[in-house]
Amino acid sequence: MVLNSLKIKLYFSLQLILIQLFMKKTKIYLFPGLMCDKRVFKYIYFYLKNEYELIYMDIPLEENFDKMIENLNFKEEKVNLLGFSMGGYLATYFALKYPKKVDNLLILSASCCALSKNEIAFRKKAISFVKEFGFKPLSRKKISSLLENKDDLKLINLIFDMYQKMGETYFLTHMNASLKRKDLTEEIICSNLNFNFCYSNKDSLINQEWFENLKNKSNCNLNIINSTSHMITLDKSVFIVDEIRRAF
Repeated sequence: MVLNSLKIKLYFSLQLILIQLFMKKTKIYLFPGLMCDKRVFKYIYFYLKNEYELIYMDIPLEENFDKMIENLNFKEEKVNLLGFSMGGYLATYFALKYPKKVDNLLILSASCCALSKNEIAFRKKAISFVKEFGFKPLSRKKISSLLENKDDLKLINLIFDMYQKMGETYFLTHMNASLKRKDLTEEIICSNLNFNFCYSNKDSLINQEWFENLKNKSNCNLNIINSTSHMITLDKSVFIVDEIRRAF
């Protein structure tokens, strides 16, 4: 009896393995934020690598979004896109330009509008500073302000290392691109795309009023986290994993 029981368990275990091997996984393309690399999605990969085919895409090194999307080449007729922060704006920009090529979207920590005059002025100063004095890594104090857990040294060091690794060329190129953003509200409202947005309600890096306006005018799915975190792929990874399962 024990032998038969073991055979049955082995049979079903093999069946499960075969199903996982031959079952086609949903493919999702992942776009990072400004000065981030693949590690910004490290927990997403950890939790979902067996459920989805996750394809990381660097933000193209171009100084405007039109040139960036020209460099996005997908083999599939339709794709699923997940974008974080600047990558969220890029994914939205691509989807609105080529709506027939996109199936579902999940946009994280990204308000898809032009930057405020104050933010533009601040970024121009940062660009001028780097051109004159050279590139310097983001301070750990500044990084801490992007997280809900201000004392998480593991995440602080990870973000510091990503920023440092990306370096001056990426900083200047993508900061310049960010100055040329336009408001995508009306295009989003008029589109038939399946937009899903997820963001923190106390994130100082996004435009909260933009989301309120979008909420009142569109059928987009908005999921709001009660948090100060901008780095929600790292800081709120369990919540984001559930959002991915829902959106895709």
